[in-house]
Amino acid sequence: MAAQSADANERAAIRRFAADPSLVRVTKTTQYDLLGHDLTTEDICQAIIAWIDDGQRIKKVILRGQHAGASAFEMKPRIDGTLFYLKVALCDLDGPDEYLLLISAHPDH
Repeated sequence: MAAQSADANERAAIRRFAADPSLVRVTKTTQYDLLGHDLTTEDICQAIIAWIDDGQRIKKVILRGQHAGASAFEMKPRIDGTLFYLKVALCDLDGPDEYLLLISAHPDH
């Protein structure tokens, strides 16, 4: 089965959240990854916006583990010259407490 890509509505939602970092939550592990690379949530949000605006592919995947079965989205932008792996999930979409969860943000291996 071929890998899926985010649809236009999903891309628009991810971009909308990235444009307002106050709507982005970060997992504890990802917080440490950001600190280890001297990056902020805002830096990641800017990279996400640039990725989407450049028309780059956003891969849609299904989470395992804690959020098994939920959709997540992967991107691999360059940040300060380094290729990064980003994984995000849209949470409580269209609800009063909707947010973008930043699950992973580390150099791509």
